[in-house]
Amino acid sequence: MPQEHRFEGWGEIAKYLHREIRTVQRWEHTLGLPIHRLDVGKQGSVYAYPSELDKWLLDREKRNQLDEGNDSPSAGTDTPITPIRAETDTSNDAGKKTEEVEDPPLPKPPPPRPPVSFGKWLLGFTAVVVAGGVGYLIVAGLTPKVTVDPHDPLSGAAKIRLFVRPLVNNSGDAKQDLFSDGLTSEIITQIGRENPGHLGVIGITTSKQLKDKSVADLRNLLHVQFVLEGSVRADSNQVRVDVQLISASDETTILTDSYADDFTDILKVQDRVSTAVAEKILRKFPTTENAAPPSEINPEGYRDYLHGRRYWTMRDVAASVKSYKDAVALLPSYAPAHAGLASAYALMGQAPNDGMPPALSAPRARAEAEQALALDPNNAEAHYVLGNLAMHFDWDYARAEQELSEAIRLDPNNPTAHQWMGQYLLVRGRFSDAKIEVERALELDKFSPIFTTARAEAEYYARDFDGTISDSQLTLEEFPNFVLAEFWLGSAYREKKMYLEAIDHFSRAVSLVPDNPALLMAYGHVLAISGDKNHALHVLSQLQTLSAHRYVPAIYFAGIYTGLGQKDDAFHALQTAVGEKNDRLVYIAVEPLADSLRSDPRFQDLVHKIHIQ
Repeated sequence: MPQEHRFEGWGEIAKYLHREIRTVQRWEHTLGLPIHRLDVGKQGSVYAYPSELDKWLLDREKRNQLDEGNDSPSAGTDTPITPIRAETDTSNDAGKKTEEVEDPPLPKPPPPRPPVSFGKWLLGFTAVVVAGGVGYLIVAGLTPKVTVDPHDPLSGAAKIRLFVRPLVNNSGDAKQDLFSDGLTSEIITQIGRENPGHLGVIGITTSKQLKDKSVADLRNLLHVQFVLEGSVRADSNQVRVDVQLISASDETTILTDSYADDFTDILKVQDRVSTAVAEKILRKFPTTENAAPPSEINPEGYRDYLHGRRYWTMRDVAASVKSYKDAVALLPSYAPAHAGLASAYALMGQAPNDGMPPALSAPRARAEAEQALALDPNNAEAHYVLGNLAMHFDWDYARAEQELSEAIRLDPNNPTAHQWMGQYLLVRGRFSDAKIEVERALELDKFSPIFTTARAEAEYYARDFDGTISDSQLTLEEFPNFVLAEFWLGSAYREKKMYLEAIDHFSRAVSLVPDNPALLMAYGHVLAISGDKNHALHVLSQLQTLSAHRYVPAIYFAGIYTGLGQKDDAFHALQTAVGEKNDRLVYIAVEPLADSLRSDPRFQDLVHKIHIQ
């Protein structure tokens, strides 16, 4: 049983049984569906084994057959069988609410399925969390589909896996918590660069979500072989890092050490910790030669850099830009600070942040990325920022692939590099390759909602809208306020013509992040196609009013005009979006929302302008 692939969360279990999540949850309580539980995050985590589900289905089928041969529906049992109810599929009944009716007979056990490999999904949004007030989105744990593929170089079968527990702040100053978090993230990154071909390091978001888990739980959840934990004490002059490396198999300590120095030498401390840990784990593999860090570094500038990195991880892009700018001012020769500022500027001008026009954000991002590479040609982050800009702003897809490939070559343990490569492959119509890349991002940081939401989006672009609904519900089960899960759930219901459900979810998304142009567009569009023209025009008016105070991309007006059937206005707005170099334009060839425009000759002209085949 421990070696058997298991379904993680209600969403996977429901999909296997071909039922809605709430139906499967009811079966557990009324019919004894075999469900296991593990304490993960605030909500806890459930899982089930296919063999147990199959046996349960067979037992139910046999019991039903027995009942059919007797006068009493409860014959042969001690208690009456509770009728099972399921939700009907109203995909062909526009606007109808989901109804409950008597279930059809229970499905027969599905045939054995091959393990779900990390090659099943893809990612399309440029940034999946709206800037500002989004720290609350990254809470609790969400377990994606994880199966070890011995042929995948990123798989646990080919790599040793390490979990770095967030360093404990022993400074006696709560203000240093942000510093200890940032230092943890940097150590994760540094260790991941030591020998990326043989050592995979779990990402920072997952590290934070599972920081209180036992070594045994981490071994079972993440399939790690080692756990690194420790503490940091920092003041204005000194920094001390104490670490211990634990073998997950028997929970024995195999390395204990302390590293201390002047704060101006924090990069040396960080480098020494990373190298020592990697060498201890990878004795039989040579470590890579890292560039020597600067001999001294401004402590305040380094703190600003760590703050910028943390804000970027949360996708609080405006705060990230500010912290990175402060870091660059104090650390003009520190390549990671310039690369970090480049990545923040890139997202600032892209959906759904839209904090400034791309004509302003893209040149700033490019300048910082190029400065980072001038200081360190091997900076992977700078390369994937340039790849992002080549695709979204320049529409130079050959350059985009070149830069993104170089980023992955330099730092194959960086999940964002794989995520952004997945975006590129999606735009180019290489769906299978795109799925592989996004699953590699998930493998590296599988508890990050930024990457798990990609599964719902992947199915949306593949037009598997039932799959989108199932995976969005799975995300919301663990992250009730995760706005992008609401967005993709609404998008899938819209395409199934279940307009009332779509309106409900887009309305909730708008309530979570008011006055966000991307969410208002989606809400206004579905109101329009549902027949509620008056309210759609009201949302259009909201966007127009909002544009007087902040940047609102023209493509969002096109979305509502398309829903209203005003094609001339829609194409006029799309032409404006071409001039704005809007990042969402490159997805138009695979976007279901644009289906009503495809037969118009102006659509092909638009596609030609942005060099999409």
